[in-house]
Amino acid sequence: MTFDTATASTQARVEAEASAPPRAPRLSPGNLLGVRARMRIALLALLALPPALALFLVEKGYVATVSRMLGLWLAVALVMVLPLARLVARFVALGEIATLNAFCAALRRGEYHRRLALPPEGSDEHEILRLMRDLNWLAHGVETRETWLKTLLDEARHRERHFADLSCTDALTGICNRRHYDEALPPLLEEAAGAGYGLWLLMIDCDRFKAVNDTYGHPAGDAVLAAMGATLRESTREGLDLPFRLGGDEFAVILTRLPAAAAHRVAERIRARFAAATPYGATASIGIARLDPKRDAPLLLPSLTARCDAALYAVKTAGGNAAGFADDRALEGEHDCVCIENKNHNHNR
Repeated sequence: MTFDTATASTQARVEAEASAPPRAPRLSPGNLLGVRARMRIALLALLALPPALALFLVEKGYVATVSRMLGLWLAVALVMVLPLARLVARFVALGEIATLNAFCAALRRGEYHRRLALPPEGSDEHEILRLMRDLNWLAHGVETRETWLKTLLDEARHRERHFADLSCTDALTGICNRRHYDEALPPLLEEAAGAGYGLWLLMIDCDRFKAVNDTYGHPAGDAVLAAMGATLRESTREGLDLPFRLGGDEFAVILTRLPAAAAHRVAERIRARFAAATPYGATASIGIARLDPKRDAPLLLPSLTARCDAALYAVKTAGGNAAGFADDRALEGEHDCVCIENKNHNHNR
């Protein structure tokens, strides 16, 4: 599925969710009575019940006179006016306002899935109930919009990673290109020099590549380059080593945290596998150099590259199809030396 198709389907799904009504929550008993009904109940309790109670007490003889009853009622009213006012206000409106405040606080915390419990919509509704319905729709819209934006953000990040991979990958060989080599190698050298772990640079050149192009044509040359890319991917450790195509038939590999003998085995593995992978007789010459912070500082990359190029040139001069170290090879228990091993010499032994 292409990016445009995925985006269109995502947008259509989100728009369908937006057109749907908010999820129906559970009803609470307080929502079954409107503000007017609660006000009627409060007025009845405050205006009708006290006189009725007074008349009942006078009728039964519990109070001698009406004037004494009215005085007692006035005293009780003065004492209870404040708590009764608070109780009536909460019963009529403040309870719903507190619910609205809690709902808005939840939305502010990002809980857009929350909904207010409301009764079925009627034709004659008070303003607070209408406000609650509007807030439910607002929460639903924000939740839908947030889901859509998160989806678009994920797709944008996926596109960014995709195009970043394209910008640093060689299309023919499937390994990193020269641009990524120029960006990745300097920080790797700085990290290796600071941490003190071993870092090796392998410069690789395809022997007789021009002859393959001239004899078999450019498709054969592309097949040779693709075979080298596959060989480098198969011969290195994912996450620790990095293969590159520098341009034409020139390649490079960065090996980390390996001793000299292991670096040489990797180079020999690359050379042998590449020779077996192509039917056109192309082989590989490999120059190997180890990062030496004392020798290479302060120009780590130019110095290391120059020494590795010199090792590759020495291999090519000696006949190619070999792996050779620069003059800084250091095996455990051995002195520094120059080592060029030619496959033809090995066959003669």
